Amino acid sequence: MKKMTSRERRAEERRILAEMDEAMKAQDSQTQKTEEEGTTPAKKVKRTKTQDNGIMPSTLHCKRCKTVMENGVCPACGFKIYMPMDEEKRKKIKMALTVVGFVVFIIIFVAIQFKNA
Repeated sequence: MKKMTSRERRAEERRILAEMDEAMKAQDSQTQKTEEEGTTPAKKVKRTKTQDNGIMPSTLHCKRCKTVMENGVCPACGFKIYMPMDEEKRKKIKMALTVVGFVVFIIIFVAIQFKNA
């Protein structure tokens, strides 16, 4: 499996979030229909907060074997769902890498100056 570029990862994140939004809208419209009809739905889906502060159903099914997933991992086949990293965490990692890169550059520059002197 080849590594994804950052552009491809962002596109995949957008696609996943769009699918989740569509599923939530479809579920909400189904719930509204049952409420308008005066019947109660057979099973209400419990909602939990995700890393990106969106809302998603707590019962996700594996794409491979259709088993109910637990915490984003399928207990039957081990398939892991891709959960996009939130923007705040991404910024912290970028900042840390920038600082480390800058410090390494300074150390190499100083070492070369002392070697030439």
